[in-house]
Amino acid sequence: MEKTRISSIQLFMLLSGFLFGSTVILAPAAGAKKDAWLAMIIGGAGGGLLMLVYAAIASLNPSKTLVDILREKMGYVIGNILAVLYIWYFIHLASLVFRDFGEFICTVTFPETPITVVIGFFALAFVYGVNGGVEVMGRMSELLVPVVPVVAFIISLSLITVSDFTAFLPILENGMPPVLNAAFSYITFPFGETVAFLMLFPHLNRKEKLKKTVIVSAIAATVLSIIIFFRDISVLGSELMSRATFISHLTALLFPGFNVDPLLDINLLIGGGVKSAVCVYAATRALSQVAGIEDFSKLTSAVTTFCVVLSVWEYNNVLEILDWTEKVWPYYAIPFQIIIPLVLLFLSLWRKNKPSKVKA
Repeated sequence: MEKTRISSIQLFMLLSGFLFGSTVILAPAAGAKKDAWLAMIIGGAGGGLLMLVYAAIASLNPSKTLVDILREKMGYVIGNILAVLYIWYFIHLASLVFRDFGEFICTVTFPETPITVVIGFFALAFVYGVNGGVEVMGRMSELLVPVVPVVAFIISLSLITVSDFTAFLPILENGMPPVLNAAFSYITFPFGETVAFLMLFPHLNRKEKLKKTVIVSAIAATVLSIIIFFRDISVLGSELMSRATFISHLTALLFPGFNVDPLLDINLLIGGGVKSAVCVYAATRALSQVAGIEDFSKLTSAVTTFCVVLSVWEYNNVLEILDWTEKVWPYYAIPFQIIIPLVLLFLSLWRKNKPSKVKA
């Protein structure tokens, strides 16, 4: 295993940047409309518990990556098959983040620039960090990720004078089913996606702080998402929010006397960059383990190139992406985010508590 270590602060920044990810431009739990804040509270609680499952798996299997755990608990053959499926999942997730970034930049900032060029430069921006390993990624996130909430708070505070703080009322106008559906979607995007960190958790220098770091990052991401939701709905209203593609961009247009779109671009570059880097790193490390290649950095360029090609090829437009993400992704992700991790947790607990045979 790569012999590098990261601190709990660096892991917190990586987790927070990952959770912010595309959510800085795409509204999570949008299906609940006015009650999205309630769906975020429920989904944030469920997402935090799911992240604790991943942390528990890592704690019960210290110094082992997801591939190692799959091989040990499921057997070498089945473990390798599941590892290959996870490699695909990480690559697919990275390609979705690439496409989100490309669609936003080409729609809002550089409408004349081909999306392939935008995504290609975005990918190149963090390949160095991935090749440098988890320690370099941790240091970069420690430096850059704090910018994301600072920018969000600045924009939110500046729009207080044009806000209607009753826009989210009445509560539960459409009942609980839309809230619960949106909460489930919020669990799978973004909290369940942190299953990729099972490839990074072994590098934490103080394992006893893992669970605390995980839960604090989940709380921070949920609070920031709720703040952004109340900012957007109080400025735009629920009807305009339901019709907007990039809600944060529309809100930023109302910023008094200053164009803050570049700040949103920076937030997406940081959050999306951290998320993409973690996914590419997880896919590359897992692939190197399955293929028996000692130096994972030899695979980084190939994996990143495939992610870029897949991001351009798999969808025709941004509306198709949003529709697929809302209707298909939560169910597509269930085996990777919930079923297999719960099986691994059960097997880890069972083998830990299984009494050892004493020779007579």
